[in-house]
Amino acid sequence: MSKRIPMDLKDILAPLDVELKKVSMLGGSLAVVVVPASHAELAMKAKRETDTALKCGDYLVVGLFGMGADEASTRFLSIPKGIAVYPADAGDIQTLFFEAAKRLNMNTLSAPWVKDVWESIKQTNVQDADREDRFLKGSFYQFDAFVADHPQDMGRMLSFMAPADRRWVEDVLPIGVVSFMEAQSESEDTGQEGGPAGASLIEQWDFKSRFETKVEQARATLRKFRSIEHLFTLPSISHEVIEAASDPMTAAPRMARIIEKDPVLTSRVLKVVNSAFYGFRRQIVSVEHAVVILGNDEVVNLAFSIAVHQIMDRVSPSHGAELWEHSLMVAHLSQWFGGVLGSKASRELYTIGLLHDFGKIVFLQKGYRVPGFAEMSTVHRLAAEEMSMGISHAEMGAYVAERWNLPEEIVDTLLTHHQPGRAKDMMLSASVHLADAVAHRGAIPRDEVNSAVARLLEGADGSRIGDEVVSKRYDYTLKRVKTLLDIDG
Repeated sequence: MSKRIPMDLKDILAPLDVELKKVSMLGGSLAVVVVPASHAELAMKAKRETDTALKCGDYLVVGLFGMGADEASTRFLSIPKGIAVYPADAGDIQTLFFEAAKRLNMNTLSAPWVKDVWESIKQTNVQDADREDRFLKGSFYQFDAFVADHPQDMGRMLSFMAPADRRWVEDVLPIGVVSFMEAQSESEDTGQEGGPAGASLIEQWDFKSRFETKVEQARATLRKFRSIEHLFTLPSISHEVIEAASDPMTAAPRMARIIEKDPVLTSRVLKVVNSAFYGFRRQIVSVEHAVVILGNDEVVNLAFSIAVHQIMDRVSPSHGAELWEHSLMVAHLSQWFGGVLGSKASRELYTIGLLHDFGKIVFLQKGYRVPGFAEMSTVHRLAAEEMSMGISHAEMGAYVAERWNLPEEIVDTLLTHHQPGRAKDMMLSASVHLADAVAHRGAIPRDEVNSAVARLLEGADGSRIGDEVVSKRYDYTLKRVKTLLDIDG
């Protein structure tokens, strides 16, 4: 190794060894990050208060509790580092340190230009940003499309990076593009020029200037849309129903009294429970009886559906009808995928699925023409939205949801459903991402889904998410949605 490692390494690492034993007993994970001492000040700012950091010769060693390599890399973007994770890489602290130090030196010697690249790309790492910044700076689809258009050069560049760092770029791309990039990288001799060529390509594209232009354009767009007051006011009945349903002690009589205050919601609940889909022989005439049959969650879904549908009715009938059917499909499929993938917050998935394209409705109401608005949102279509308005429908939908004071998991999932690898709850975001794709294609388009979601599917139970199972679920969902649309009619 090129840097000095002290002889008394075991004693120096002892505090981390104690922490590793605790993590081991609890069945958790520990990421060990090794950075050059010259970058210690930046690294100390990046770590959390609960993490342990110590000086070890020419290195700073940081133990990040409960983190994997991807999350640890994100926290230390643009800082030269090596990362090793317990239990995946090793079971003792010294081996983890040596592995992380080896990776640091390999990265530093092979790709000193990586820092300059990350100095630009890291600008979109704003998960903890305040208020509007997360909607203005949390993505840059124009750059994602640029990378997708240059898979050979970018593949060469990424081959010089540590796997955890490559994920930061790969996770915004469809798996088909990433697979091609990896194949190109493996089939050609990259030497020492492949990476710098990719870096030069990014420099010529002028990431920083384009990103600043995008942010200013997005800021101007949000200023224009704040004047559409009805978009930012969720009907009070929806808030009442959601609040009541959040209390597990809420009984059917109380929920019924809330519903009966709104004639539209009352009519909808009774129409749904008496539809052919439920198949009751006797007509249900009591709202309270309907609530018992449907359950609080279904009532919440209906209340929210009515509120969203009333807003959608303000756009052209053809656009509104097409988006409404697709939104209902995604809402129901999202709940199913959440259950299959083991999401712990699947209750919110119906609402998220219903709102996933709401940003398109907002754009249409202001007269913006959304390219391919009814088609599957590829990286290039998202880039086209961004070039036109500074933000995509994902950011706009999330912005409205925050103005509605919806829960944070809903806002974040709407924001990241095209980039699940950046979500705070990846299972939620992946569920909506897959539901959106299946609603468009009738099956999981294995080459088109986001690469982070593709990795997730590799570890999923094939018997529960295979092509035949998904196809049957799509047919079942389409039948159910058609029934709901008939009721609306």
